[in-house]
Amino acid sequence: MIGALVLFQSLGVKLAAIWALLSAGGIGIGLALKDPAQELFAYLMILLDKPFTVGQFINAGSTWATVERIGVRSTHLRSLRGEIVVMNNSALTNTTILNFADMSSRRMIYSLGVTYDTTVDQMKAIPSMIEEVINGVDNTNFSRCHFTEFGDSSLNFELVYYINTRDYTTALNAQQAINLGIMEAFAQQGIEFAFPSQTLYLEGDTLSGKAS
Repeated sequence: MIGALVLFQSLGVKLAAIWALLSAGGIGIGLALKDPAQELFAYLMILLDKPFTVGQFINAGSTWATVERIGVRSTHLRSLRGEIVVMNNSALTNTTILNFADMSSRRMIYSLGVTYDTTVDQMKAIPSMIEEVINGVDNTNFSRCHFTEFGDSSLNFELVYYINTRDYTTALNAQQAINLGIMEAFAQQGIEFAFPSQTLYLEGDTLSGKAS
């Protein structure tokens, strides 16, 4: 085609309009192929870099799902609720991906607070109580539990333990068993969980309108 155009131009044929048309067409084709080329490049990145493979459980943005199929343009994911989520490969490669396939254990860290009515003896007993609860649940390892701070409305503990499984449902079952076990142990010992509250100490007869 280029050779033919050059021949016509050498014969004196005016090809300015044709060159302009071809230039505009080239720009249009380039814009039309931009998205497919971007998806193809993202597909090649997934194949070469392997941030995930079929069958692995991942988190991408707000999506928690298992990879079912990796296509040239998009990837099919099976969410926890069961529906298929189709995501463009470029969207996946441009977001942070958490891949749980190679994770040997899950580190759980969170805090819990008890009321200021809790006695010193009860405070001393809480770490060992929680350790006993965690050690009684399968696939878990206790790490530590410490009284960390005097909060505005609670006495706060920080708890860390590990769940030794890659299966998401099994991990949730273990976490639920630990939470319920802690609640039961606290109830047996008369320990109450704290919630945001405020106590006002009034001087004199303020409520009756007199000076305090």
